[in-house]
This record gives sequence, C-alpha cells and structure tokens, in this order.
Amino acid sequence: MPKRSNEKRFKLKQQCREALAANIYDRLRIVGAPEKVRLQPRPEDGYAWSVTSPNSGLLKSSLSSGKIHLYRKICNEIGHSIEAVSPDALGHSQSNTSCIPRESLEAEGIGEGMDGSFTAEIPKLRAANSSMKFELERTRARLNDCFDEIHTVRAEANELRHDMQILQSDNKKLHDELTEARAGIAGARRILNSLQTEGIEIALGTRDIQSSANGIHAR
Repeated sequence: MPKRSNEKRFKLKQQCREALAANIYDRLRIVGAPEKVRLQPRPEDGYAWSVTSPNSGLLKSSLSSGKIHLYRKICNEIGHSIEAVSPDALGHSQSNTSCIPRESLEAEGIGEGMDGSFTAEIPKLRAANSSMKFELERTRARLNDCFDEIHTVRAEANELRHDMQILQSDNKKLHDELTEARAGIAGARRILNSLQTEGIEIALGTRDIQSSANGIHAR
C-alpha cells in the first residue's frame, strides 16, 4: 500500500512539474526541464508566479517534498489562478510570487476558465476602476448641482405661489368693491330717474295750474 501511494505521489508530482513547465513556456516562451521547475523561483530563472490570494499558500511549499493534495491542487489551478509571469510584471515585489485578491478578478468576470492572463488584466482593471471613480465623482457633482437648482426653483415657486395668493386676494377685494360700486351707481341712476320723472310731473302740474289761472283772469 505505501508503495502504491508513493508511486501515485511520484506520478502526480511529475504531472505537476510538466504542467508548470508548460505554463512557463505558454506564457513566456521559456523552455525548461520539468524537474528544474520551482514554486519559489530565483531571479535568474526568468519567470515568477502570479497567484490569487486564496491559493497563495500553494507556492510556499516545495515540489520535492509536497503531498498528493498539493500536486492535485496546483494542477487544477494552473492557468486559472496560478500562472507564470515575467519577474518584471510583479513590480516592486520582493519575492518572485505575487498574490492577487480573487474577489477583484471575480468582480470583473476574470479568473477560472479565462483564456488570457489574469495578471495582465489587473492594470487594466485598476485603470478602469479609476476611470469609473472619476466619472462617479463627476456624476455626484452634477447631481448635487441639480439638487441645488431644484431647491432654488422650489423656493422661487413658493414665492410665486405666495405672490399669486396675495394678488388673488387683492383681485377679490377689487371685484367686491367694483360690484358694490356698480350696485351704488345703479341705485343712484334709479333715484335720478325717479327724481327726473317726479320733476317732469311737477312741471306739467305747474303749467296746468298756470293755464287755469290765466283762464279765470281772462273772464
């Protein structure tokens, strides 16, 4: 049983080394013997490993003394969350491994099953994120301006409503005064007409009396 387990371990270790070597060649076109591949490469090896944070512990082990679980896990993650990159791609990192938060990749749909290099996508994502933040700030500033303008317009509308209420009140007063004045004028006209009618009747009556008086004197 131990012999079979050792054989399985040796076979998986070899598959793991070959997969790592293949990834180095695919990414960097560096040809290297699988038995020379390291999880913690030296600067002169010409390659480094980029890995997402949850799997960073895989690169702290040694391929020579690793266990079956380590080899399986590395084989499953190569090209998905582990990939070979140029040491320069790690920037100012002091080691030849770079840990990238997986959530930052998943947020953009980058990670498992992707065709390109997730490490190369990080600068693009950061630039896009900065651009989105800048645009968001601009949008917020515009929104605040709109809110200020709405507040000003509402204040002006309230003032206009107040002025309109005052004008409506004044207009009602004037209308009532006009109605009262018209009623007064109509009453005055009726009185005037009545007085004029009475005056005519009085004048006619006076003429009749004078005519009668003149007839008496003539006799």
